[in-house]
Amino acid sequence: MKKWLLIPLALLMVASVIFTGCGEKLKEGSTIRVAETDYGWESTDPVYYESFIGWAIYDSLLAFDEAGNIIPWVAESYELSADGLTWTFKIRKDIKWHDGSALTANDVKFSVDRFGDMTLSTNPWSWYISETYNKAGSVVVDEYTYQFISAKPEPAQSIVFAWTRILPKTYYEKLGMDEYRKAPMGSGPWKFVELIPETSYKLEANTEYWGEVPHYQYFQSYQVPEEATRIAMFKRGEVDMVLGLNYDRLKELITAGYKTVNLGFPGQSNISFQGTWLKSAGPTGDIRVRQAMSYSLNRQEICDTWYQGFAEPGGAFFIQPGGYGWTDALKADPYDLNKAKALLAEAGYPDKFADPTIHFYTTAPGQDWVLMLISYWQAAGLDVQVEVVDATVNGAYFFSFTRLEEGAPNAGWLFGWNFGSYFNSTYHASNMYGSWGVHNTGNDPKADELYLKATAERDPAKALAAYQEFQVYAKSMYVNVGIAQVLPLVIVGPGLGEFTGRNWVSLYDCANGILQPK
Repeated sequence: MKKWLLIPLALLMVASVIFTGCGEKLKEGSTIRVAETDYGWESTDPVYYESFIGWAIYDSLLAFDEAGNIIPWVAESYELSADGLTWTFKIRKDIKWHDGSALTANDVKFSVDRFGDMTLSTNPWSWYISETYNKAGSVVVDEYTYQFISAKPEPAQSIVFAWTRILPKTYYEKLGMDEYRKAPMGSGPWKFVELIPETSYKLEANTEYWGEVPHYQYFQSYQVPEEATRIAMFKRGEVDMVLGLNYDRLKELITAGYKTVNLGFPGQSNISFQGTWLKSAGPTGDIRVRQAMSYSLNRQEICDTWYQGFAEPGGAFFIQPGGYGWTDALKADPYDLNKAKALLAEAGYPDKFADPTIHFYTTAPGQDWVLMLISYWQAAGLDVQVEVVDATVNGAYFFSFTRLEEGAPNAGWLFGWNFGSYFNSTYHASNMYGSWGVHNTGNDPKADELYLKATAERDPAKALAAYQEFQVYAKSMYVNVGIAQVLPLVIVGPGLGEFTGRNWVSLYDCANGILQPK
């Protein structure tokens, strides 16, 4: 229960404070204020694409520690049976929903079953706990024990449970899906207050949180597409953090003396090719064209200029230094314009193709980045056209559980990925390189075989070796091409103190660990 202590300012000349469940005082009205570029699909529900806001509102069944290990979270402990089929989770007994009711195994079963419902979910993680993939059963053993039964042994499945958010069964069923999405409730460190579409959202500290209670009363985010406006707001002290800055602006602000923090694992900047196995894919259906697009990129120059030295060559989709299974064989291709031109000539480009134009779709914030890449491809003789689409179309193209068919509008098209990465990205990688992947890029039986071998292996050393073999083969497919591995720097104003939370994942995971300034 919240305990409020309101002290009249006129009488005592001190600010009002709020006591948390652990006795810490929160200054009333204290707010973490963030200016973001675009909310994308504005999801508050984990089954609707990916709910980034949800990482602040909900707790996951398991979690990642700073070294990338899977650790208990909502589950205080878990074990896998000797036959590798039954996962048993012991649920913490001290977790409360934001309305004060207890989180139990019934909520966990409800959330896992719902998250794995492929008739409902568009979240790319859902496939991996679905009946279609590897789910044989879901059982509430008692009030605080839940079991997930796999159809086949797959130790790597623990990763998926670290991405599975837990929702309140009774509250959800009372409201129904549509109303729930307007007023979501979780057990996480922040409580939902409001979401104004394409404008702002606001969260309030959960002062009774079982983990680290936020050090601010509110988290306020503003959607501000114009970079100049975001920077002006920051300089005027209207926001404490600015996301999505051009690297020129980032460097200027650092030079001006503003501090930065690292939020998340180094980011990945890469390009992917959809439906390359289709006849209607056009030029990108030829691997030599895709290879040429890789060799024609001067990655070091891009890192030094576009990223202003805040990056280094690399950035393939969840194949990164420091990540699980990394080897030097996975390094990015060197810049070789002559080799790129030779590959195009060998492929018969452009004359062999009825339409030699290659299409690259992006949302408006990514347009300049795409145009920068196009300048390199033009030097190799490639005709690449940018297609700016809104976030909804982008999401539908980028995440799809339906395989592309001949004549699909995005067959052979490219999309960019500029986002954070993670220590162990086994399932992320399968979405790109596996034939079942939601990005419609993989279609290679050998890649599928290598991946399934790696994830089913129960001996850790053998599993690592098998996954390394898979990654090397995946790189050779050229359905994804890394450009840069980007430092995850964010500009922070004087209104925020030290970041002590889980900043190796994302802002939404670590916001409750942002301290007040000293």
